Amino acid sequence: MFTLDNKEYDETKLSDKGKMAFAQLQYVAEQRSKLFLETDRLNTIEGANSAILKSELPKEEANADTEPKE
Repeated sequence: MFTLDNKEYDETKLSDKGKMAFAQLQYVAEQRSKLFLETDRLNTIEGANSAILKSELPKEEANADTEPKE
C-alpha cells in the first residue's frame, strides 16, 4: 500500500508502467534521504574543521582583522 494525494492504493494492482513509475518514485525518495543525511554529515564536518582551523591560526593573523590600522 502507498499513499498518493491523501488516498491509499495497492501497488500490486498497478499496471507494469505504473509499477515502474512507483519504483522510480521510491528510488527518488531513497536517494533524497541519502543526500539529506550526507549533506548533514558534511555540514557537521565543515563546522568542526572550521572551528579547529580558527583555533589553530597564528594569533597575529587571527587578530590582524580586528586591530585598527593606522
